[in-house]
Amino acid sequence: MLRSLVFILFSTSLYSQSYFEPLQLRHTNAFKDNHYETSIFKTLEISSELPIKINTNNYLLLNPYYNNTQIALENTFDQPLTVQSLRLPIGFIRQINDSKWSLTFLTLISWNGEKLFTDNNFQFGAISFTTFSKKTNKQIRFGVYANKEFFGWFIIPILGLNWKLNDSNSVFGLLPGRFTYEHKWNSKLYSGLNFRAPLNSYRINSQQYITLYDNQLSLFLDYYISKPICLTIEPGWSVFKKIRNTTTENNYKINETNRVDGAFIKLSAAYRFKL
Repeated sequence: MLRSLVFILFSTSLYSQSYFEPLQLRHTNAFKDNHYETSIFKTLEISSELPIKINTNNYLLLNPYYNNTQIALENTFDQPLTVQSLRLPIGFIRQINDSKWSLTFLTLISWNGEKLFTDNNFQFGAISFTTFSKKTNKQIRFGVYANKEFFGWFIIPILGLNWKLNDSNSVFGLLPGRFTYEHKWNSKLYSGLNFRAPLNSYRINSQQYITLYDNQLSLFLDYYISKPICLTIEPGWSVFKKIRNTTTENNYKINETNRVDGAFIKLSAAYRFKL
């Protein structure tokens, strides 16, 4: 569920990216790499970022997210496998009076598996961090992320930066989830580099689950056909991408791991507001 880090965090001085998106649709196609004997991964994502101002110093953030992934792994699954994820992060952001500090806390609940809302595919977690606004164009974040995956608790420190270098260049993100360099060519055209590191586990049945690990490096091109509608093309490469199939037999876990590096392309459309 580390994917949640990609979307989290709002407010003009608190946001971990240079925009927010009330609605985004994204399709990812990962191509077959004969070296690893893998077939195509296809992913459809729908997400929404809904920041709600409570008062001058407090914000509520809703971030519903749905993911549908099709996996065809020739040496592991007899037929293509489809897994889903529905996540409902709910967060609270508080600016500490007139200081340069703010606090953010989010609860993370999700259902991950071949089917949604079954008894054994529920996950929960939380993320908490503080933001220091060193300057109006530079914010630094640090905190901790924890989620109860099917393999156990996944806990990791997080570090973020939102820095507008000048009128044309920005870097922003929250590691280890995502980090971005963005260049503005004009009011309609942006491009840059992305790093993402999603991690998700999905329940197949009571004795089996799979875990997807990925490290994505990509180039992107954003085109605003008419603000606030943005179309994005994003080719890239997955490095050290793995799928781990875990089964339990007689209280013993058996893990089968496949390396599935390869090229991918993402196509997305978003209703986006630049900050």
